[in-house]
Amino acid sequence: MKQLLRHLLALLVLLPTLQACTPTSSATRFDVVVYGGTPGGITAAIAAAREGHSVVLIEPTRHVGGMSTSGLNRDEAEHMARDTFGGLADQFFHEAAKRSGANPRSRAKVWQSRVAERVFREMLRDARVFIAFQKQIDSVEMQDTKISVLRSTSGHRFAGRVFIDASYEGDLMAAAGVSHVLGREARSAYDETHGGVIYTDDPVAVDPYDADGKLLFGVMPGKPPQAGSASPHPTAYNIRLNLTTRQDNRVEITQPDSYDPAQHELLARCIEAGIFNSVGQIIGRYGMPGGKVECNNRQAAIVSMAIPGLQTRWAEASFEEREKIHETFRAYTHGLLWFLKTDPRVPEAMRKDMARYGLCKDEWVDNDHWPWQLYVREARRMRGRYVLTQHDITTDRSKEDAIHLGSHFIDSHHTARYATVDGGFINEGRLWQEGQIYQVPYRAITPRQDECDNLLVPVCVSSTHVAFCSLRVEASWMQMGEAAGMAAHLAITNDRPVQSIDVTQLQSRLRELGLPIDLPDDQ
Repeated sequence: MKQLLRHLLALLVLLPTLQACTPTSSATRFDVVVYGGTPGGITAAIAAAREGHSVVLIEPTRHVGGMSTSGLNRDEAEHMARDTFGGLADQFFHEAAKRSGANPRSRAKVWQSRVAERVFREMLRDARVFIAFQKQIDSVEMQDTKISVLRSTSGHRFAGRVFIDASYEGDLMAAAGVSHVLGREARSAYDETHGGVIYTDDPVAVDPYDADGKLLFGVMPGKPPQAGSASPHPTAYNIRLNLTTRQDNRVEITQPDSYDPAQHELLARCIEAGIFNSVGQIIGRYGMPGGKVECNNRQAAIVSMAIPGLQTRWAEASFEEREKIHETFRAYTHGLLWFLKTDPRVPEAMRKDMARYGLCKDEWVDNDHWPWQLYVREARRMRGRYVLTQHDITTDRSKEDAIHLGSHFIDSHHTARYATVDGGFINEGRLWQEGQIYQVPYRAITPRQDECDNLLVPVCVSSTHVAFCSLRVEASWMQMGEAAGMAAHLAITNDRPVQSIDVTQLQSRLRELGLPIDLPDDQ
């Protein structure tokens, strides 16, 4: 009876917002409107709701959790300082890992996607956050420098006092006319040693042309650009899926309807050249609970799960175009698995290894056991009140208005692949530098006040490509999201623009909530 009463009370609380399920000319009003059900959006929504505000979390798909429920199943602590984790992020990591049956003594917390979504949904329910699923942003209505209404493509209108863009793409930020950039800045723009086009890897002596003289799939047109020059290409994307060898949970990988062996010709030639002799050299496979492995683009592999160049159109593509890009990645990934499992050019030992695996029957059951999300590592980046650069990550690491401690490696997968003049090819864009602990300033998640004074951007943070290569992990986005939710509370409570809140008050509250923001004494 007590449980029933609690459910009835929760329903009564949400009744005023249920009109958002039906398109209407009037807007449904909330204190805080969060766009993007990513982990950073979830923590932002919970943080604001925890302070007593009405909050809606708008998610373009049918599921919350972003990549943490779409195949990215770890907190990245292998490449981060554990003592830079805290708050809602750390609570989620521990709970999802515990319920997934992970080893509690392991350095990294690892979970299963389906378990992670359940944990996220419970956290949102307990905070009484209203979720509006399958609502894609169409436009915003502005009153001077304030967003007043977010309008979805389905005609729903969400009014708010503070808005938070937690999408991977920065779609709300862009719709509001906030300054942002795409691609990679030239090395000279911010005096970054890793800036712009960068050749970490040597050329590969494998022919990138077919019999007709056309470039093979995955090789981009044009000649290799000059090192250090600006580039429109962000770090590569891929499908990050789970596979299993457990027969009771295994779905056979069959030949895809769209299978085109020509898409894997470059890989076949690399195998024949002796560059690869195991599946693990091509696909990153990381152990996880439930007898599963997490598969990812292998950062140093010259051919892997990414399609160089295809990521470039994503950020500014329409939702329909994005779906087509996503489908291309999925078809390529499915074909890659089939190729490694069956093609006679693949050594028998590799084929037998690949044949052990199947899709996971208990994951993504409404999507043929494929992740809901494409792994969008980098899209738009805001140009806000402070631009984080490589120097902020490596040397000038202290910030007076700090709201987060970052610590991940500077990590960029290959961004591009070109034919070379001597008949081979070369990959470009890879970065891998051990991280240091650094402070992220509040200014980096706030736009310029003359552009928008009631928007916070904790995911598409104001930074260069190089700095973003360290910031672009869910642990950081979740903690910056929680800080954004708390900042929204202070802006509403004190009736101030987000740029004018008392940052020392924000910092004090973040410390109370267990979010580490102070550099260690030895730093």
